[in-house]
Amino acid sequence: INCTIAKHNSHQLHDLYNLALNLSAEAIHIFMLVPVGCGVEIADDQMLEPERYEYILNEFYDLSKEAKIQTKATCSPHYFRIMRQRAKEEGITITPKTHGMAAMTKGCLAGTGVCFVSHKGEVFPCGYLPVNAGHVKKQPFKEIWKDSPVFMKLREPDLLGGKCGECEYKKVCEGCRARAFYETGDYMAEEPYCIYKPKIAKTR
Repeated sequence: INCTIAKHNSHQLHDLYNLALNLSAEAIHIFMLVPVGCGVEIADDQMLEPERYEYILNEFYDLSKEAKIQTKATCSPHYFRIMRQRAKEEGITITPKTHGMAAMTKGCLAGTGVCFVSHKGEVFPCGYLPVNAGHVKKQPFKEIWKDSPVFMKLREPDLLGGKCGECEYKKVCEGCRARAFYETGDYMAEEPYCIYKPKIAKTR
């Protein structure tokens, strides 16, 4: 079961999980709202505050530990920072056995692990990030994937702006590039819905 989490249903995480169990679903995947496409129309009313975002992802971490089915947080890059913070507190080593699929991937995969090709042949970092990285009718996809300046930039976490660029978790999180683009017009800007303060910033 896939479900977008927003203000109207963020209190129903456990209900959603129980529904998945009752329907004999094999997995529950939550998607944190990204303000693109039809999401733009509801963003002002439905985007979670950063503090609520943090709370929900911690709640999902707790749920995932007890879950009888597969769980996955998508478009939720903070989750991979939270998972490491919580595992460290618990003295747990993150492995596929202890944390399932989340142990084998990272936060934002735009242009690094996935991309999106439109029906016109346009190539974008992901389905939520409208930054053109090439066109398969003009250039082989393999070349676009390997050499696109947009993709090459996204693959350099040190180029991330603001606190994302300073964060010790940047290589496993990277922040949502689509949300950064929506808020600032810069897909490399800091994630606007993260409350975490990097260690380097705390020492200033």
